[in-house]
Amino acid sequence: SGMGYNENQYSLPRWEDLHVSRASMYDDTHWKPVTQGWMFLPLIPYHDGGKAASFAPTDVHEAAYEWALAQYFGYGVMPCWRGPRLYDGDSVKQLVKKWVHFYKQHRSILQSDLVHVRRPDIRGLDAVLHANAHVDPPGLAVIFNPTNLSVRATVPISLYLTGLSTATIVRHEDDRPASFRLELARDYTVGLPVTLKPLTITWYSFDHP
Repeated sequence: SGMGYNENQYSLPRWEDLHVSRASMYDDTHWKPVTQGWMFLPLIPYHDGGKAASFAPTDVHEAAYEWALAQYFGYGVMPCWRGPRLYDGDSVKQLVKKWVHFYKQHRSILQSDLVHVRRPDIRGLDAVLHANAHVDPPGLAVIFNPTNLSVRATVPISLYLTGLSTATIVRHEDDRPASFRLELARDYTVGLPVTLKPLTITWYSFDHP
């Protein structure tokens, strides 16, 4: 079934649709796994939203379309695309390839249990953690900055379900040379330092030390 599915939300302007949809995924994954639901991406007008609600042509609305790709692949919840093609132009084709590659590379952890870090409210960062002690890496956090401001913060994340107990090696977007070590507190949490530019999405993996 759809995650928080409401026909009318897909008639909202693109960015509003994205934020409402992300909150729906956050809420619905409290009671069902990411692979049990789906979302909807109106490449062409759907209901009464018109051009303001559609993502095509994707080369014109490239920023919103990449956010949609990152949001749905980052949550591990697949959308139903409504439209005749996935991309317009080579630059958007590369974005599709980028996020499909991300999903295929991290499929095992993205299809695992979801830890809710901070609910989307469009006033600051929001985040989720995919956790599975039986895969490598056992944790992957996806962090969203939906604001128009750069944000620097320390995000508390519980790694209890990852099986990590004392420390973890953190990698930002799979950049191994830039990895760093964090010690877990007694309650299995770490304080993850992050810096995000306006309207950006990023991810961090947590591995065994």
